[in-house]
Order: sequence, then C-alpha cells, then structure tokens
Amino acid sequence: MGVASPLGITVEDFWKNLLDGDTGVATLTDIDLSKCRTKFGAPVRGFDPEEHFSHRERKRLSRATQLGLLASDQVMAGLDSLNGDPYRRGVIIGSSIAGYSAAEAHFKDYYAGPAKGNPFVISKVMNIAPGSNMSIRYGFNGPLVTTDAACASAAQAVGFAYQQIQHGFMDMALVGGADTSLTPAVMQAWSKMRVLSERNENPAEACRPFSRDRDGIVLGEGAGVLLVESESSARGRGAEILAEVSGYAATSDGHHITQPSEEGPSEAMRLALENAGLAPEEVDYINAHATATQWNDKNETNAIKKALGEHAYDVPVVGIKAAIGHSIAASGALELISVVLSIRDNIVPPTINVFEPDPDCDLDYVTEGKRAVEINHAVSNSFAFGGSNAVVVVSRYTGY
Repeated sequence: MGVASPLGITVEDFWKNLLDGDTGVATLTDIDLSKCRTKFGAPVRGFDPEEHFSHRERKRLSRATQLGLLASDQVMAGLDSLNGDPYRRGVIIGSSIAGYSAAEAHFKDYYAGPAKGNPFVISKVMNIAPGSNMSIRYGFNGPLVTTDAACASAAQAVGFAYQQIQHGFMDMALVGGADTSLTPAVMQAWSKMRVLSERNENPAEACRPFSRDRDGIVLGEGAGVLLVESESSARGRGAEILAEVSGYAATSDGHHITQPSEEGPSEAMRLALENAGLAPEEVDYINAHATATQWNDKNETNAIKKALGEHAYDVPVVGIKAAIGHSIAASGALELISVVLSIRDNIVPPTINVFEPDPDCDLDYVTEGKRAVEINHAVSNSFAFGGSNAVVVVSRYTGY
C-alpha cells in the first residue's frame, strides 16, 4: 500500500497520525480564496514536488498524477522484480475532480491572459492521467481503466479489479484513487452548493461527522494505492498478504443527484456481505463514508441499521474525513488502507470532532480516541453524488 495524504506521505505516518486523532485540515494560504466563503482544506502534508519530480515532470504531470505516483512508488518499492505476463497486470485508478483542478490555470490563461498555451494541457487534465502514468512507469500492460464515480471512484476501482481477478482476466492490479480539488475556482464551485463547512475560526475542528452541529464537507486531496492480486499470484511470489478483499457490491440510488437514499447504500452493504458469504453479525468494524453533511450522516446511520439490524449498535463505526478531509475520488482508497491497517493491528482510529451528539446518529462512532478491536471482517463504505454506492468487505487473511 502507498499513500499521499494530509496526515503524511508514508503509510506509517498516515496511520500513526490517524490513530493519534490528528487532523490535516488547515487554512489555505497559497491560493486566492477571496471569492469563497470557506478558506481551509486538507492539503497533502510534507509533499514538495521538487523533491520527487524533475522540472520537466512537474510541467507535464498534474498534481493528482504526482500524488498518485508518489503513492504507487511506495507500493512498487516493496516488490521484487515481477515475473510473468505484463498483460495480466492492470491499473485501475479512480479520479474525478482532478481534471478541473489541472485545467484551471489553462482556462484562466486562455480567457484572461495572453493565451500562450501549453502542449501538455490535454495529457495533464485527462482523468486517466494518474493511472496511465503508473502503467507507463511500471510496465503494467493489462487493463488500464479510470473509474469516475465521484466520491465512490476508488472503491469502484477496487471492486472492478476484484471481479477481473476473480474471473481470471488479471493476476494483479494497482488500484485506488488520486484526486485534488484545492484550487480557487473548484473550491468556489463547491462553496456555491452550500455543502462546505464554513467554520473558518478553527479549521481543525470544522469537519464534525455525526455531530449535531455538523455543517458540511472539508475538501482535501490525496492518493491511496494498493496492490490487489490473486491468492495464487501473491503466494507464488512469497508476498506478505495484508488482508483479503472478500466481498464487493455496487448500487445506484436512482433517487437524486446530491441527496442519497437510504435504500441504495443499505442494499450495497447487504449485497457486499452476501458476496462475501457473511452474516451481518460477523461484521466487526465499519469505516463510514461520513462526509459531515446533515443529510449524509443521518442517512448513512439509518442505512447501516437497515443492513445490519440490531447488530449495528454493537459495531464500531468510524469516519476519518474530519482528519483527512474529503479527497473525492481518492477518499475511498485512503479509507480502505486505514481498514487494512485496522485489521493488521486490531485497532481502530477515532472519529474526531464529535462535540455534540446527534440523537439521529446514535451508533458507536469511537469518539473517545483509538480503540483496540479484534477485527476479522470489516466494511468500507463509499457513497457519492449522483447516487453511486460502492461497498468493499475486507477480511483477515488466514490461508486456505
């Protein structure tokens, strides 16, 4: 696994800071947000492009692509040379809003400036750019697919790769997401929707999942990449197997472009557990989508109750977007990585900033700090604008 996150650019830094209840949300001082009510976000911590990419690379690679390569380089650094057919190694990466962010400077130049133009614009702004550059860099010549399901993009990427490997079309794939929305025009567009938190007095406490006084999303950026492969491939090369993708399901709300239904998410959870061959009572942990909007958090709470019944009250439910912001297409990948780490260490991070309990959100959100939990099966939820729902079930690998 590899990360580029607001809590650090190594997996262990990300994990330590997440467990400690740290947050990467801060006032943004390097972009002009004078037209935006919200002045803060969650930028990747500790990333200096000049330390990782040459001048030529920085000109032709968007920030999302740079973050994706930073994360995927960590994955590949842990691999010995790969044998076998490169056409059975795929790259399935989610990216959604990064194209807008990368194109912003070009359109500003075109409409307000001398319009000199840049020959790299198209290849930079394509949402396939993060995945394509991974494929080129590592010689993965199998399926190259970009998933754009907004906030569910990375989870859909994992699910697509899971199915492709199950059906014998690939041996392994780099999966996950890379995205950024921290540019003035993109942030202003989100602000106009009135879905962003506007607590500028203390940005670190702005995002408050499941709290009565929650007032919206905090935008972030980042990348999370995992290597998913068949059991035979992993065991054949002597890999350390961190966890097993045991189930996946996707649904559409078919309801509203921005307001989720309860039925779509709950059915996605039910179908994912069915795909994994698990009963609701076997779920030990849920990583929630938890955007901290009034609508989503109540809706997700009710969907979990529908899917798990009374067992919902016995399961720790954690939302980490208060710590890492909402990196749109990358969020599901960073959350899934945290789930794998929870399984590895039998511990879950806290949901921070729940200052005022909401009676409509009455599950166990682990608000007191990190908690030791024995985890064999965990659920990772990703629900998106447009009504796209993706649920990945991850289990402890015990061999067969």
